[in-house]
Amino acid sequence: MSETTRPAPRTYPQTPSGEPVSDELLVVHLKGRDTEFFRRPELERHEVSDGVLSVTLAPSGDVPRRTRHFPLTEIAEYVLEDPSPAFEQAFDAWTRHEFGVDSETYRSMRDTSQDVAMAEKMRRQIAEGLGVDPDSVHFGGSFTIEEPDDWDDDE
Repeated sequence: MSETTRPAPRTYPQTPSGEPVSDELLVVHLKGRDTEFFRRPELERHEVSDGVLSVTLAPSGDVPRRTRHFPLTEIAEYVLEDPSPAFEQAFDAWTRHEFGVDSETYRSMRDTSQDVAMAEKMRRQIAEGLGVDPDSVHFGGSFTIEEPDDWDDDE
């Protein structure tokens, strides 16, 4: 749910027991109307397309997931404020406690693992499409397929 007054800053324990929720804040200054504020976990995402700012909000209670649409002609300005230093410190403490690495290393590993998962999906799809064992498909700038010994050469 959006608010028309700036929400109070979040406070975080020194060592959170779970992943802390970011206090990143989307501020939408509307022409001739109140400013609206959106933050996580309610704020799922936002994007601009075809002259409209779309803000997707998470379900809450009996209210289902919904998307608010703001025509850019009605917006004086919108700003995405980065998470606060307090959040970054709490996130770093959590990643150190949970994974034994700082937050920067954790984010890098998370981003890399997402890329690896995508490459693995592609590898399996290629193998399936060619009717070969996925372990026979290898990437390396380009991909190669190990040919089984019993394949006949047409040459």
